[in-house]
Amino acid sequence: MPPVLTIIATTVLVGGVAAASSSPLVLTVDAPGQLSAGEESELRLVLSLQHPWYIYAPTGVNEAQGMIETRVHMRRHDQVQFTEAEFPKAEAFGTFAVLAGENIVVRQPFRVRPRVPEGEYRVRGAVEYQACDGEICLPPNRVEFSVVLNIR
Repeated sequence: MPPVLTIIATTVLVGGVAAASSSPLVLTVDAPGQLSAGEESELRLVLSLQHPWYIYAPTGVNEAQGMIETRVHMRRHDQVQFTEAEFPKAEAFGTFAVLAGENIVVRQPFRVRPRVPEGEYRVRGAVEYQACDGEICLPPNRVEFSVVLNIR
C-alpha cells in the first residue's frame, strides 16, 4: 500500500480569514502518497463527532423533512476527475437517517486524467453538514480542505 498523506481540517474560512471552529465535527483527509497518470484512487474523509452529536446522511429522507444533509463538494480540476462521494450506511434516528461516531469514513473516488505531466497537483473540496444532538441543531456549516496529489 502506498504511503498516505493525512491532513486535519479543524478551521473554517470566515470572510476569507481562518477561524477556529466551534463545531463538534473534526475532519481528517487521507490522500494516496503517489499516483500515476490514468490511475483511479480515492480520498478518505474521516468525520469525527463527539457523542451525542450526529449529522444528517445524504439519503433524501432528511432533506424532505427540512434538514441539511451532509455533502462533499470537490472543486473542478483540469487534471483530476471526481465522482460522487460514497457515504457509509446511515443509522435510523426516529424518522431521520443520521451518521454518528468518531470514525465516519466517506470515500471520495477520483481518476487522474491520462497523459497528466508529473508533478504536484492541489485539489480542493468542502464538507457541508448540519450537526444536531437530539435537543438542538447548530446552523449549517462548511469545512474546506485541500490536499496535494503527487503524480509520478
